[in-house]
Amino acid sequence: MPHHITIVSPKALHYITDIAARTWKVAYKDILSPEQVSYMLEEMYAPAVLLQRLEKGNLFYLIYDELEVPMGFAEVELNINGAEAKLHKIYVLPEAQGKHMGLQLLNHIKSVAAAGAQTVLTLNVNRYNPALNFYQKHGFTVLREEDINIGNGYYMNDYVMQYLF
Repeated sequence: MPHHITIVSPKALHYITDIAARTWKVAYKDILSPEQVSYMLEEMYAPAVLLQRLEKGNLFYLIYDELEVPMGFAEVELNINGAEAKLHKIYVLPEAQGKHMGLQLLNHIKSVAAAGAQTVLTLNVNRYNPALNFYQKHGFTVLREEDINIGNGYYMNDYVMQYLF
């Protein structure tokens, strides 16, 4: 059964901060140090940072379970370098994984991008993140490796992936 997906208003951004904090501690426990996780959460998911991204025009979506509890989110930016969309974030709470919520969010983002006449959807994923398999299974291919200095001596060691429409 499809779960309910809504676009996020500024009042609901706190759900994203909460879901990110709860998800990252599990998703990255074997990949990043606890210090790097804390640093990145503050840099990327502080309410003021999310509000800035929302005001810039990025679209945020929440997915809810049957009880209308937010269980995951995604962020997409349209029209980068012409008709390119960028999936900046997609996370589902650990207890909701395996219930196809991530796939529903991904398919929703693909629909939003297609409706916006985008020709490609790109994303970055940590090279050691098991989510790499999820993206490959759903039509994404690896374009290149990218090491991004995010400050404080930390790097994001990613693959850049693409999905062609």
